[in-house]
Amino acid sequence: MRSLFLIKEPLLVEGLSTLLSKMVNELSLKVAQDEKEGEILQLVSEKSFDLFVLDTVSYKEQAIDLIRVLKDQIPHIKIIFIYTRLSREILSAYRAGISGSFFRGDSLDTIKIVFQTVLNGEVYVPHTIIINLICEGHLFFDMPDLINLLSEKEIAVLKQLRKGQRMKEVAQSLSMAPSTLSTHQLRIAQKLNLVSDSDFDSFLIAYENWLKTSTQHPKKAPPTKIEGA
Repeated sequence: MRSLFLIKEPLLVEGLSTLLSKMVNELSLKVAQDEKEGEILQLVSEKSFDLFVLDTVSYKEQAIDLIRVLKDQIPHIKIIFIYTRLSREILSAYRAGISGSFFRGDSLDTIKIVFQTVLNGEVYVPHTIIINLICEGHLFFDMPDLINLLSEKEIAVLKQLRKGQRMKEVAQSLSMAPSTLSTHQLRIAQKLNLVSDSDFDSFLIAYENWLKTSTQHPKKAPPTKIEGA
């Protein structure tokens, strides 16, 4: 298998190449570090790579544009995206055509699963992203930080709205006038940068999913990093 790593850190390259070499019979590896988009595209097309691993720390600029061009010119190439935090960029990366992704601090077992899934021709989406990925195309991350932006009264309003009740029913439940409820809803939308009714509805779904997950899954110990794999 011909593989191209766009990774600057030698330890990360060593760990991932060792892992990958145990999964494929023959591994031909090329490591790129400072190449520009045009140089990467030429390199990929000339060498007919099967797998491209893109580290966002190593390649911060126009990563999504690069993925789109690669998938447009070489549809068969499998792309794995390494991220440092949950953001809308990950959703854009999947839309652009990546085959899988993992967090830099993920355990070795998790990274093995990512590579194995991608090598089998399937798409791997981390569970943490699935929880926050809404069908309308919205990705809400750092949910605790978002909730901390709200006042106690606004959180109470949010908890009632997530039940799917009509505004009149919610106002009655909270013993407030409908106009006051509308004001609270507007302030929530402004604080969370929800610019449309669709955005607000999507956030309510994400909030509901987050509440279920946070109560069902207690916090786990910090993951083992890939270095030394």
